[in-house]
Amino acid sequence: MFAAVILICSLNIGQKCLEAHDNRGPYRTEEACELRIVEMIRDIAFIVPQPYEVRYKCQQVAGV
Repeated sequence: MFAAVILICSLNIGQKCLEAHDNRGPYRTEEACELRIVEMIRDIAFIVPQPYEVRYKCQQVAGV
């Protein structure tokens, strides 16, 4: 199982970063997790002013 996590760093405000964890997962496959990350990044564009940098990962979840 995989959990989607993204890190958004504003380039305007001295590299302040926000870590966002998905509340829908975990996902059975890494591909499904990556599709969710695409959705999350798209939605962040409505919340965080440009410019920003995004990093992401599908973190393997143990014991689920």
